[in-house]
Amino acid sequence: MGDRDEHGIEIEGGDGKGGNLKEPLLLQKSVSRVNTTSQLAIVGANVCPIESLDYEILENDLFKQDWRSRKKKEIYRYVVLKWTLALLIGLATGLVGFFNNLAVENIAGFKLLLTNNLMLKEKYYQAFAAYASCNVVLAVIAAALCAYIAPAAAGSGIPEVKAYLNGIDSYSILAPSTLFVKIFGSIFGVAGGFVVGKEGPMVHTGACIANLLGQGGSKKYGLTWRWLRFFKNDRDRRDLITCGAAAGVAAAFRAPVGGVLFALEEAASWWRSALLWRTFFTTAVVAVVLRSFIEFCRSGKCGLFGQGGLIMFDVNSAATTYTTPDLLAVIFLGIIGGVLGSLYNYFVDKVLRTYSIINERGPMFKVMLVIAISFLTSCCSYGLPWLMPCTPCPAHMEEECPTVGRSGNFKNFQCPPNQYNDLASLFFNTNDDAIRNLLISGVDKEFHISTLLLFFSAIYALGIITYGIAIPSGLFIP
Repeated sequence: MGDRDEHGIEIEGGDGKGGNLKEPLLLQKSVSRVNTTSQLAIVGANVCPIESLDYEILENDLFKQDWRSRKKKEIYRYVVLKWTLALLIGLATGLVGFFNNLAVENIAGFKLLLTNNLMLKEKYYQAFAAYASCNVVLAVIAAALCAYIAPAAAGSGIPEVKAYLNGIDSYSILAPSTLFVKIFGSIFGVAGGFVVGKEGPMVHTGACIANLLGQGGSKKYGLTWRWLRFFKNDRDRRDLITCGAAAGVAAAFRAPVGGVLFALEEAASWWRSALLWRTFFTTAVVAVVLRSFIEFCRSGKCGLFGQGGLIMFDVNSAATTYTTPDLLAVIFLGIIGGVLGSLYNYFVDKVLRTYSIINERGPMFKVMLVIAISFLTSCCSYGLPWLMPCTPCPAHMEEECPTVGRSGNFKNFQCPPNQYNDLASLFFNTNDDAIRNLLISGVDKEFHISTLLLFFSAIYALGIITYGIAIPSGLFIP
C-alpha cells in the first residue's frame, strides 16, 4: 500500500521521490478547495483583483510522470477534444454573428421604415419623434444591460481579450453574463443608430464563447460539462480563446484568413504551428456557417435581412489601369488618413477621460450619458439631410429610385417623386449599408462632394463623442 496525500489520493511508492500515481492527474476527480487567503491583505484594499496567468507548463517530475502514465487512448482523446472544441467554437461564433446581423437589420429596418412611412405622409415632426424615441429606447436597453449586469462588456472588448492572451486575468471579462450583455447590448446599440460597430464586440464574443467551452461551462450558472476537464489549465484555455478571438473577426468580416492574422499579429504573444492550424480551422467553419445562412436569407425568409449587414468588399476581374495621378491620390489619402487618425485617437483619449469621471458616479449616470448621446445622434442624423438639395434619379436605373419600403441607395426623405436625398441615403441606413452605398460602382456622381464632406464631418465628430459610453461597441466600421 502506498501513502495518501492530503486529499486521500493513494500514491504508490510514497518515498517522496515522485512515485507512480495510481491514476493520471487529469483523470482524477476534482477536489473542492477553498482559498482562505485574503486578497485585501496581500495587495491592499484599493487594488482591483487582477491576477496573472501561468501559461508556461512546469515540467517537473510529477508532470512528466503524469504524461508517461497516460495511455494512447487518453492522448488520442485529448487531441480529438481540442479539434472538437475548435469546431464548436466556430459553429457557435458563426451562429452568433449571423444572429447579430439578423437582429440589427430587422430592428433598424423597422425603425427606418416607420420613420420613412411618416415622412411620405409629410408628418415630419411625428417622424422625428418616432425616430428619436426608437433610438433612445434601444440605447437605454443597451446601457441598462451594460451598467447593471456586466460593466465589463462596455466598449469593444478587444483590449480585454489582448490582456488575457498576454497573461492578465481581470474580473468577469470572459464570464457568461458578459457574453450575454455583449451579444444583446451590441445589437441594441448598433440598431439604435449610434456611430459604432458590432465588429469589435464580435471578437470579445468569440473569446467568451471559447472560454465558456474551454472551462467546461460555469458552476455559477449551473452549466458544467465534466468531459471537458482536460482543459482546466491556463495554456489550453488560452489557445481556445485565441481561436475564439480569430473566429470573432471572421464572423464580423467573413474573412477567415483575416481572423487568423488578427490573432497572430495583434492578440496572442504565444504561438505554435499546431495552434495556427486549429485557428484556421475554426475561422473556416465560421465562414461556412455564415455563407450558408446568408444564402438561405437571400430568398427573403429572414425579414429585412438579406443583402444588408456583413461587409464584403466585392472582387471582380475587370482590368484596371493605374496612372501617375492615381498613385498621387493614394499617397495623399495615406497622409490625410494618418493625420486624421492620429487626431481622432487624441480626441477619443480626451473624451474617455471625461466620460470616466461621469461613469464613476454610478450606473444611473452611465445611462443618462447614453441617452444624451443618443438624442444628439438622432438630431444630427435627422436634421443634417435637410441641408442638402434633392437630386433627380439617374436615368435607366435598374434599381428602384427612390427606394420605398426597404433598404437601398436612394432615400426619398423630404424630396418629391423621382428625386432622392443623397445625405439621407447615408444617414438612414445601417453603417454596413452606408459603406456599401459609398463603394457602389454602378452609378456616377451619386453623392455630391458637399454631401460627402458633411457626412464625414458628422461621423468623425459623432464617433469621437460616442466611444466610451456604457454600451458594447467598436470602431471598425465607423
